[in-house]
Amino acid sequence: MSRNMLPVLLLLLLSGMVSCKKDDKFQDEQLDAVNISIQSTNGRIAVPAGNNYTKTTDYLNIPVKIVLSATAPKIFTVDVHVNNDTITHLIEQQQLGDAVLLEESYYQLPRMAEIRFGIDTFTLPLQISMQAIERYYGKTLALAVGLSDVGKNNTLDAAGKMAILLINTAEIIRQEDIHYISFTAAGSILQQPSGTDHVLGTNEVVLPVSVTLGGVAGGAFTVSVNASPDTAQVLIDDGTLSGSALLKEGDDYSIPSTLTFPANTNTARFNLVVKTEALKRNVQNKPVLALSLSSPTRHLLDAERSTIVMTLDPSKLIETDITNTNIGYKTQYENTSNANETSGKLIDNNINSKFLLFNFSTVWAQLEFATPQTTGAYTMTSANDAPERDPKNWTLEGSDNGTDWTVLDTQRDQAFGSRFLTVKYTFNNQVAFKFYRLNVSAVKNSSLFQLAEWRLLKRP
Repeated sequence: MSRNMLPVLLLLLLSGMVSCKKDDKFQDEQLDAVNISIQSTNGRIAVPAGNNYTKTTDYLNIPVKIVLSATAPKIFTVDVHVNNDTITHLIEQQQLGDAVLLEESYYQLPRMAEIRFGIDTFTLPLQISMQAIERYYGKTLALAVGLSDVGKNNTLDAAGKMAILLINTAEIIRQEDIHYISFTAAGSILQQPSGTDHVLGTNEVVLPVSVTLGGVAGGAFTVSVNASPDTAQVLIDDGTLSGSALLKEGDDYSIPSTLTFPANTNTARFNLVVKTEALKRNVQNKPVLALSLSSPTRHLLDAERSTIVMTLDPSKLIETDITNTNIGYKTQYENTSNANETSGKLIDNNINSKFLLFNFSTVWAQLEFATPQTTGAYTMTSANDAPERDPKNWTLEGSDNGTDWTVLDTQRDQAFGSRFLTVKYTFNNQVAFKFYRLNVSAVKNSSLFQLAEWRLLKRP
């Protein structure tokens, strides 16, 4: 062997010795595999007894603790599952008292646990909807939680790889804490209109319907809204609503499919939209309909108040156009230049014609009725062209004699957003007048005035 090879051999020998010592050290420090189980008492976890749960308006949060026989030697995973068959069998064998199976739609549970190096416990967060607690109030909810497929040579404890979770609902909430959803006015047949917040229209009537949530409001949720014609028909058949006409969803009225309760809100409303034609068709026999609530995403339905029956009074819901029932009509000025755009076009019930006036300063149009009339609304329809000619400022006035006038409504700086646009104006008035006058004092920006239609409406 040459002198040059000797250092190389010595280096290789030293490296081997160091490597052996390093491997021996790691072998000495290698931790043993661990045994894993779910912490329970004889295979059961009782809630609330001995369990540090937390509760909000919407959720019950339960920690399910996984325990290791020693510190985790390295990172590994364990699968988490539920076993509904176990619960079903125990219930059938009457071994769980009054327990019912906690359905999957009511809870969230991780399907895997990642056990980190150096820990000896791990908590699975089990989140249960309070809707389940409320729905099954007075009973015990049962869920079987199990572990499987432990990695890295670790083992599952035979007795502790599954635990039965038992939730005593009566100890989580009181009966008065249950959140019930109901129609605000349910309990008797509701006469509509029931207030003053309905909206009358020429083609439809909008009736707000209120729904109430009992208890402390939490997160947002939805509830389905349905037509319930059978409920109303039974009352017609048994004589309770004898002579009433049943309205049909779609043909006579419309409702939204769902109602959303915003977060932290105890009352929500949706619109029942009834076609005016359906009301006119049933003036002699009050129309009736029934609505119901279903499928709330949170909380519970009040069984007795989740359906409401309504009878509608057409005499209080039909808005009538009385413009052409007058016996007299005149205007302050007339268009003598164009016979097709004279003052009569203002009330001919045709938005494609118009009253055009040159050299505008002011102009009024007046209706005279045979007998005094009450009115609470009118409409104005913009003409076909030249938006600068649209009326901007005006008053609506009433009079008993055609000389002394009472201002009923005042509008300033009005603008029509498009051509042939009909805008409705309402005002409070219970006094009947024989004369009504629309008095226009300014147009948008022109020396000409034009307007397609002015209609006077009688409101119930």
